[in-house]
Amino acid sequence: KNFLRRFFRILPRFRELACSRLTEHGLNDEYIALSIRRGDKILEFELESDLQPYIDRAENAVLSHFNGVLPKFFVATDDCSVMEELRELRPNWNFVSECDNATESNGFVITEMKYWSEEQTDSHYEKFITEMIAMASAKYFIGVSTTNVSYWVYFMRH
Repeated sequence: KNFLRRFFRILPRFRELACSRLTEHGLNDEYIALSIRRGDKILEFELESDLQPYIDRAENAVLSHFNGVLPKFFVATDDCSVMEELRELRPNWNFVSECDNATESNGFVITEMKYWSEEQTDSHYEKFITEMIAMASAKYFIGVSTTNVSYWVYFMRH
């Protein structure tokens, strides 16, 4: 942990871009962050593909940490198809995400990155850094613990 704190810094340009994007999402108040991993990770681990466990945990968090008042929900995901599913499950919840401007609509697969243009690669990492900062800044975080992203977010939160 000390090693990471000494050597990991998000460059100011990316930090400012991420903070600007989070402001555009209206994340100025307390919110819940959901990290939903699908994409190529499902090839390595048996991941929860059903979104109901995320909803259940979020409902508990709303009661225990938000006094029953629905906050915004920031969704970080490598598979933007989850946004439609979440909105169908809870149409009265306010889900926001970087997915609205992302290219990973069918899930992130690392072996496909070699075919990306420089612009696509930059776009991916800008989304990724924005999501990391959003998850680290959330009042309440719900995510799977079997991904490198979660490890970084846990580090950033503590």
